[in-house]
Order: sequence, then C-alpha cells, then structure tokens
Amino acid sequence: GFVIEKCPSDHPMVKVSTQSPSASAQNDLVLVTFSFTVDPKLPIIPKSFINFFLRTAMGQMWNMFLNVAEDVKDGKRVEHCDEIERKRDLYDWIEERTRVMLSEGSVGGGNGGGNGDGDDGSAAF
Repeated sequence: GFVIEKCPSDHPMVKVSTQSPSASAQNDLVLVTFSFTVDPKLPIIPKSFINFFLRTAMGQMWNMFLNVAEDVKDGKRVEHCDEIERKRDLYDWIEERTRVMLSEGSVGGGNGGGNGDGDDGSAAF
C-alpha cells in the first residue's frame, strides 16, 4: 500500500531533494512510502530472481513513475496534462484531499513504516 505524508524535516531524502534548501523550507515536501507483501508460492522461479525483481526492478519502476510525475508537473507530458484538464473536477478533489492530509496536525506520526534510509520505497519530492 501507499502511505502519503508530510516529509519530516530530518528525513535523509530531504538532502537529495531537487528543491533548493530555501525552497524546501517554504514548500512542504511529501513523503510517499510504498510497501507490500508477496508470497508467490512459485517453486519453479528461483527465490534469488524474485528477490532481485522485488528489490531492484521494482525500485527502477518506482523511479520511472516518479520521473513521469515530474514531467507532468513540468508540463513536458502534454497528453497527461490534457487528460488532467479533461478530468479537472476529479484532480481538484484529489489535490484538496492531499492538502487536508498534509496539513499541520492531520498526519499521524512515524515515517510511514520505512526505515528512513530511502531504500524502502520512500521518496521525498
């Protein structure tokens, strides 16, 4: 599942954020943590391959997802931007719900279940 929360100011990923330190102080960063449990029960597939896929390939897929989100934010993905405009009511609702979730005091404590090192699927953006 996904956990979306306000990024703690001391999170290690804040250091590698694409925002400048002054911008980070002015704009709230969002911490997104993705976790799941898999028990494939596929004895024909070696466990080492499954581990590789889950630890390496899934991380690369997550990075690709974040790159698309950044491109949409920067207006580089015209088709995505057009679709967002076509469904403006839905995206306005999503943005409002996100603002409410990230507002001061509305997000629970903790770091979303990760270990805080950024290797757990968490990313600050």
